[in-house]
Amino acid sequence: MNIMNDKEKGKGCVKMSQYKQYILNYGDDVCDLESSPFESLRMLFDRTDLYKIQDELDFDEKVLLGTYDLKLIENAEKMVKHISQIYNFDYSSNIPYEQWWWHLDKIANGMLSFNVSSEVRKVM
Repeated sequence: MNIMNDKEKGKGCVKMSQYKQYILNYGDDVCDLESSPFESLRMLFDRTDLYKIQDELDFDEKVLLGTYDLKLIENAEKMVKHISQIYNFDYSSNIPYEQWWWHLDKIANGMLSFNVSSEVRKVM
């Protein structure tokens, strides 16, 4: 999934319904601990793509994304073990904590807390 390339191809005319499909794909990956670790690592990149366009999501899409994020946090320990077969989370040290999914190891170990908040025009 590359939302940014899809948006560029459509010259900015990507419909919200397409974003919903990206979110649903992310949700499938979040819940799939049987996939290859490479697919699970790709999921983190997909989540970064969603982060980049989150201000363009409508309310329902933001709620859905938040639901899947919470599921990923719930499965953090298992997902870290799975992804760590091919990826060293230490490589994520230069990525801002706003992109917490790259620091899933710290969440699983209790070294990074998380919260759900809402702000005007921003849910994540």
